[in-house]
Amino acid sequence: MASGNTAELGHLAFWLSAFWSGLYALRYYRNRSRRISTLPTLTPATWPSSTELFRSSATRITLSKCHLRYQSTAWNALHQSSSARLIKRGDWRRALRFAYDVGTALGVLGMVGSVLLLVWTTMQLASSIYSRPGAPDSILQTGVLHKRDAFDNGDDVAHAAQAAPALQLIIPGLTTPLHHLPLLLIALLTTQVLHECGHAVSAALDALPLTSAGLGLTVLLPSAFVAFPSEDTETLSPRSRARLVSAGAFHNLLFWLALCVAARVHTSDLAWPVLGYRDLSQYGRVVVGVDEHSPLYGHLPLGAVIYKVGDESLASQHGAEREWETLMSRPARGSPPSLGWCVEGAWFSAQDDVCCSARRAGVPSLSCFATVSGVASQHCVDPLRFLQPPRGESLRRCVSTTECGHDQLCIRPRGDQELLSLTVHIPSWLRINEADMERTIVWQGDRSEIFEEVETGDWLPNYRWLPMALPFVWGTFFSYLKMLTLSLYFFNLLPLPILDGGQLFDIMNHAWTTRQSEEFPMNHIEDGVERVVTQTKAADGLHEGKVGIRRVVHIIVYALLGLCITLSLANTYF
Repeated sequence: MASGNTAELGHLAFWLSAFWSGLYALRYYRNRSRRISTLPTLTPATWPSSTELFRSSATRITLSKCHLRYQSTAWNALHQSSSARLIKRGDWRRALRFAYDVGTALGVLGMVGSVLLLVWTTMQLASSIYSRPGAPDSILQTGVLHKRDAFDNGDDVAHAAQAAPALQLIIPGLTTPLHHLPLLLIALLTTQVLHECGHAVSAALDALPLTSAGLGLTVLLPSAFVAFPSEDTETLSPRSRARLVSAGAFHNLLFWLALCVAARVHTSDLAWPVLGYRDLSQYGRVVVGVDEHSPLYGHLPLGAVIYKVGDESLASQHGAEREWETLMSRPARGSPPSLGWCVEGAWFSAQDDVCCSARRAGVPSLSCFATVSGVASQHCVDPLRFLQPPRGESLRRCVSTTECGHDQLCIRPRGDQELLSLTVHIPSWLRINEADMERTIVWQGDRSEIFEEVETGDWLPNYRWLPMALPFVWGTFFSYLKMLTLSLYFFNLLPLPILDGGQLFDIMNHAWTTRQSEEFPMNHIEDGVERVVTQTKAADGLHEGKVGIRRVVHIIVYALLGLCITLSLANTYF
């Protein structure tokens, strides 16, 4: 798996380099062709910017420092007409203003909540390092902890689960599969477009004109933006400015609530049967993807339905997914000893023992079996002889040799073999022949690797031509969309200068200091110049206090954010 991720990252880096190199080559060619033009109307003053890739009456595309920016004024007319319609319909305008005022209040609460969440997450990440099995002594001695460290018992597993932080970095190729990267980027762009739509709608409520809108791409991360005239924005009342700033986060919150409602009412259960898919969530797990570097690749066909792991069925009232996750996360050494099989002693002794001296993960043709009791002996046997016996042949199961017949031995996989069988149902359109309805695949190694390398879903297409992974891809995209839109809500409300939360904090801080420095009532006018000088000094002091509070808040939040990212990386890598 590590080599596979390295290869994928290498390919990603290559194509990213090729993409940006091509863009810079195009920019160089266009600038060069403009400068050598012999048209008399082309002067240095009229040359386009060196960062420009394309320009028209409504569109401008620029490239600078691995940042591709698309800017357009095509949406300005629609925004202006929408603003005019809202002015004519006063009731709608008042209702929407009230709704977005609620969004402002939620934005203030979200800003406070985002800081508290940042503090809590930082504490959780810090405590998780010292709450792992053997910590802190093991950390101090080795300095390294691995994701697959085994636990001695279920209490340790529960303790580790409770100690794990609720929020973690999303790192494609490490914390999430690298091939999920396109879904992550599309989900991120979708949430940002909805966020910017919130700013645009709020601006229309106050007849604030739209200057431009567009998209951006920085190395790999997409972005969206809307722009308004700074002079007109500054003339807005504090209430309108707060509404404008918090509207984007408000849209993210509303979208997240809509996604939660859609998930709660199980809209997918209504849509997929209409599109030609069957729900097998109570029966088994549909194989929708196998890592090409996995030993299971080529043995586990896409569309096969895993319905049994070892001797345990996945069918459960709680759902096959939960049973699958439970069985795949169960430590092999914590499982009870399996039953053996009765075999002829002479036949078993005639088998070689080469595979018993080598141990590797994969789909073995031979596995090391050992006697359960009596004279210790171990030999290499095809596990399918027992896990998938020929039709009509029955094999006797045993706990010890005494339960077998004369000249027979009771054998089972050697304790360190970690042998696991997957029984799968083959859909009719995947079968080689009529007898190919069921297959048994034997895995030798850590069962958690199966969970990492095989992607499973709930829905099976009724027809060959239907996309196998479509429900799984949509479900994955939906989960990323729900996660990222809520993350964007809290992240954007952090009180930092580059985020909406920073602007909202400045508006609140300015409004508070303005009220404190208002002119004194008229009955104090007889105090004369001395009173005015005192008032001016007080106003200056309040301004300095405002700047000081702003600086302190920024430093604290920056420090918490940096510490949170550092601890999250430490938890992820170690």
